[in-house]
Amino acid sequence: MNPYELLLIITPDHDENEAEALANQVKGIIEGGGTLLKVDPWGKKRLAYPIRKRSEGYYVLYIFESAPSFVAQLNQSLHVIEAILRYMVVQYEDDIDKLKAELTAEAAESDESTSDGESAPDEKVTSDKESASGEKSTSDDNAEAEDTTDDDDAEAEDTTESA
Repeated sequence: MNPYELLLIITPDHDENEAEALANQVKGIIEGGGTLLKVDPWGKKRLAYPIRKRSEGYYVLYIFESAPSFVAQLNQSLHVIEAILRYMVVQYEDDIDKLKAELTAEAAESDESTSDGESAPDEKVTSDKESASGEKSTSDDNAEAEDTTDDDDAEAEDTTESA
């Protein structure tokens, strides 16, 4: 089975519930012939150029594994749905094992948090403004706050460099 990604643009004529229903319909089609790994709804975005006199659309990204023969069937199924403005199925270029590991880690975290019935331990959360400006929050544990703020600053620098 090969990894693929599908980017789907749905017409903006529908409200978000109808677009979500169509996205679930496509999800069912993919699950019928392959293994769906991830669904990432991007929401309503402006198109780069008008398509069928529309300048916006709902974007949804699917990452899945299937046999190469299923991609042709998927293309046929998507082609007949009139509410889809554009779609593109391409082979997934990133590391599929890394994606699977991330998804299993997320699933394990959500299982732990729901099975415990308790909230996560109190963690210091700073806003992006505080992290970017280097301001330290005031709390009873100033030494601990300084240590975690330095870590947050390093994480904020890492994310801004990758963007």
